[in-house]
Amino acid sequence: MTEPFRTGTIAIVGRPNVGKSTLLNQLIGQKVSITSRKAQTTRHRIAGVLTEADTQYIFLDTPGFQSTHKNFLNKLLNRTVSQTLAEADVVVLVVESLQYDERDAAVLKLLPAGRPVVLAVS
Repeated sequence: MTEPFRTGTIAIVGRPNVGKSTLLNQLIGQKVSITSRKAQTTRHRIAGVLTEADTQYIFLDTPGFQSTHKNFLNKLLNRTVSQTLAEADVVVLVVESLQYDERDAAVLKLLPAGRPVVLAVS
């Protein structure tokens, strides 16, 4: 008896410039998300799909969550992060090595209760 084909969505979240887009590109093995040292390069949710024999992973790259700036653009970007978290089966929280601070803590508070979370350190 063969296992059923499975599909899951994985939200990649974190504060700006921690390596979310770079991680997405590495996970799926091709460049689908722009990477830059400039903050707010990712402004929309970007999907990258990895299909294997019995599983399809849909990775959702999100904008960096802004906890300090409250202009209209940042509110829209933060809404994208929140909506993506609500839709995902699993969350990958990306933090920068030895740089954890209150901005990361703000993202941590957004994570849905009971949802599996993987910590990725860049």
